[in-house]
Amino acid sequence: MYDLFEKIKKGSILLWNVADEKDLPKRKEMNRLLGTDEFTYYKTHGHHSDYIRKLGRLKNYLTTDPSEVKTGWWAQIPTSHFLFTSHEIESNSFFLLKYGHQCFGSYFVDRSDIENLEKLLRRYEQVMQISDEIKNWPKRIEGHKEEIKRDGIEDSVIENFQIARLIEITDSYGKQAIDHAMQELVAWHDAHFWKNKKSQTSIQNSQDEASIV
Repeated sequence: MYDLFEKIKKGSILLWNVADEKDLPKRKEMNRLLGTDEFTYYKTHGHHSDYIRKLGRLKNYLTTDPSEVKTGWWAQIPTSHFLFTSHEIESNSFFLLKYGHQCFGSYFVDRSDIENLEKLLRRYEQVMQISDEIKNWPKRIEGHKEEIKRDGIEDSVIENFQIARLIEITDSYGKQAIDHAMQELVAWHDAHFWKNKKSQTSIQNSQDEASIV
């Protein structure tokens, strides 16, 4: 088994989720819409699944409210296939109109980019776990109150413990760390996620204006 980046050192990974391989665009269609017919389709759960899981975790965290997100190795958006090419793919409205419901976009990356993403994902998952542990305290304490009442155990501290006060003082526990970790994930996404031709032109115009000034 060879590494995905063994032959192509840097390329675009276009994420797909289709019910059947027949639903994937053919080369002629891809060349018409995205300007390349030099690519290979792979199954998500094949030899290169580690790379795709990381991108799937990223997409999941970016699109899910932190108060509801589930973190971990399997916490990812559903994908069935991915396309890999050496070309830096640009998005366009025609492609998105036809395939936007099946395609999650493309990332232009090399192996070191994915390794860096893994570090950022682990950091986000770490601080989310820290926060979740504190959030569980009120429920645990309520359970302790019920337990000692049921079993006839006397403990005035547990009985009189103010859960509402605990929730109040821990409300923002870990929030700063979570926000910072999320900002790093967003920055990575913005640096590698495909751009559309309009945004590329706008960037160039801004650079030209800055040069004139």
